Amino acid sequence: MAVTLAGAHTAHAQDSQRFTLSGFGTVGLVHSTEDKADFRGDFQITRGVGASQQTSMKPDSRIALQLNARFTDDFTGLVQVVSEHAITESYKPQVSLAHVKYRVSPDFTARLGRITAPLYMLSEYQRVGYATPWVRPPYEVYNYLVPLDGVEGLYTINAGDTVVGLQGFYGRIDSELVRVDAMRGLAVQLDRGAHAARVSHIRGRVGVSSPSVDRLFDTYRSLPVPGLASIAARLDPRSLDGSFTGVGYSYDPGAWFLRTEAIQADYTPSLSARTTSGYISAGMRRGTLTPSLTFAHVDTDGVEMPGAADPFGLLNMAVASSNAGRHSYTAALRWDVRDSVALKLQGSHIENHAGSFGSLGNVQPGFQPGRSYNLISASVDFVF
Repeated sequence: MAVTLAGAHTAHAQDSQRFTLSGFGTVGLVHSTEDKADFRGDFQITRGVGASQQTSMKPDSRIALQLNARFTDDFTGLVQVVSEHAITESYKPQVSLAHVKYRVSPDFTARLGRITAPLYMLSEYQRVGYATPWVRPPYEVYNYLVPLDGVEGLYTINAGDTVVGLQGFYGRIDSELVRVDAMRGLAVQLDRGAHAARVSHIRGRVGVSSPSVDRLFDTYRSLPVPGLASIAARLDPRSLDGSFTGVGYSYDPGAWFLRTEAIQADYTPSLSARTTSGYISAGMRRGTLTPSLTFAHVDTDGVEMPGAADPFGLLNMAVASSNAGRHSYTAALRWDVRDSVALKLQGSHIENHAGSFGSLGNVQPGFQPGRSYNLISASVDFVF
């Protein structure tokens, strides 16, 4: 019996080392001074804060559990489940990550399954509010929060004090509003002391769809109006070749930090247009406090209104509403209450460019494009 109990205890210890459970979460609150349209915390959401309700917990609040498995020293896996309003407009849990990872050699690893779409410098931590100094990463750049189902390879080169990571990936994205088939890309990451830099380029067959988009383009492409069907086909965002390019740099010696990124997402000549955006953020760490300032900017181009060729005006309105040009100024303060909990306060002033909807949604009668507004945000971020 003693031998049996000892064996059972050893098996339990091995299982507890093989599987570990962790998690993270954010309890957030945001207030918008724009009451005729909604600020949306993620590119997929259709409603957020503003016209729907001027103060809301929905854009930023989430909870996640992650199960990590170590089958061998070289073979691992994980499953992550997230509950957040941004993805499905409910808190129904969704599998955000589910993949296995194999270390082929000390320099090369591969992942297969559902991974984070590797678009940005902070892609792996984009949902983890505790990992960043802001209530949310600059929305002008970090507005694609979608998983990639596919395969990824990472080759690491140690060159003296510099570590070079070469990343290649292939797969597809299939979410509520966006689909990307044959998504493939390359990224290069360089780390040297306090310096880090990343360059990425991604291509794929992109489709953006929703009930309103489907109704608009299905109707227009069937109308017996000369030339109108071809115009609608050109603007239709539901199936087209697109590209995404990102460049980022950060310097973080510990007492302070500087981070900047720029991206260009090109879906021309469709309604999704070509978006060029970027931000620069700097902050300092003083004990448990981290104040920071951020400037961000967005330009959209590459799509033209049909003008008089659209006798009903709906395509013209759709093109006008796709104009997301804006810039913003943000002041944030992070207070590390304890090792695993951070409290953040953030104020943003957003100035939409002339005629721009500024990526706002749920637009109500009386909304004025080009108008400025403010966002006041607070959050409690935690890991466990």
